[in-house]
Amino acid sequence: MRVVIDHIAGTRRGQRQELDASKRIRFGRHPDCEVAFDPYRDIDASSRHAELRPVEAGWVLGDLGSSNGTYIDGHRVTEAKVAPLTPLDLVFGPGGPRVRLFLGDETAIAGLQPPVLEKTRPPWLVLAVGGGCVVILLALLLARC
Repeated sequence: MRVVIDHIAGTRRGQRQELDASKRIRFGRHPDCEVAFDPYRDIDASSRHAELRPVEAGWVLGDLGSSNGTYIDGHRVTEAKVAPLTPLDLVFGPGGPRVRLFLGDETAIAGLQPPVLEKTRPPWLVLAVGGGCVVILLALLLARC
């Protein structure tokens, strides 16, 4: 069995990781995590946010006491069983990195549909929300340089 992590949103958007399902997989901003998010830009994720671990009856995803919570398919969880062959939508914090998690063998992974990636916001839009029209013009001018 393999674990497939498709990065849907966040700084790793569009990337795929395939990992061994027989070992613990940690998610967070710490560089030691197997699924490591950007420590400066993915700030809704904690350093050591959550982990997927094999147990006797399958796999369990557990939140590691993160500040902003772990969400599976829109519901905040502290611990949840993970079934093979069922893609899960995971979000680390309400506005944090988002991944699709899938457990399966090579045949199941080959038949997995590509994920739908979240659209990225133009950099000037983020500035516009925080700073008004003057910032929009400045951002547009800088983008042309």
